[in-house]
Amino acid sequence: MKQKKSELTKQRILEAAEAEFSEKGVFGARIDSIAASAGVNKRMIYEYFLNKEGLYKTVLINVYNRISLWESSLAGDTDDPVKVIRDLVHSYFEFLTKNQSFVRILLWENLNGAVVLKDSGQSDLKAVVLQLISRVIADGKARGVFRADADEYQVTMSLLNFAFSYFANVHTLSYVLSSDLLDEAKINERAGFISDILIKYLTA
Repeated sequence: MKQKKSELTKQRILEAAEAEFSEKGVFGARIDSIAASAGVNKRMIYEYFLNKEGLYKTVLINVYNRISLWESSLAGDTDDPVKVIRDLVHSYFEFLTKNQSFVRILLWENLNGAVVLKDSGQSDLKAVVLQLISRVIADGKARGVFRADADEYQVTMSLLNFAFSYFANVHTLSYVLSSDLLDEAKINERAGFISDILIKYLTA
């Protein structure tokens, strides 16, 4: 019972910390604010995570594990390689729609030179999706559907970056373009457009 309570307390702290770090970054976040949001004494945070940096590293790893779980759930049925690419793009847009704190925390981490990420030892974060796309493209080549010189690494980079940049700039672009880019129809439209770009490259 005590262990279960401890785990629930840790979870509340991590949820509060993710919200705080995504809004203010590691340097702007305050342990007092996290403790208040989690409904715990801040000494509990130090007991579980030693310091703010330790808490941030745990949050960052948890955020990345979330995308790893998404990648691991991808079907990868290559009976129709064109459909798999299209489904991958839409699936990643859907993931980012539901995990916008992931986008904000990564933006902060990029501003700080990814120093904590490098220190975390999480070096194979994109291995699953890269392997899947490599397999899909190899199958598409074998079937004569995809061009023989298609570069799976560049396709992976484009898929991840096109989707991420949409959400990284969604608020400013929504204002500049006078359009709610978080609207479901707009997100699906953009995912479809990116799918078309990648598929046209692959089938050229």
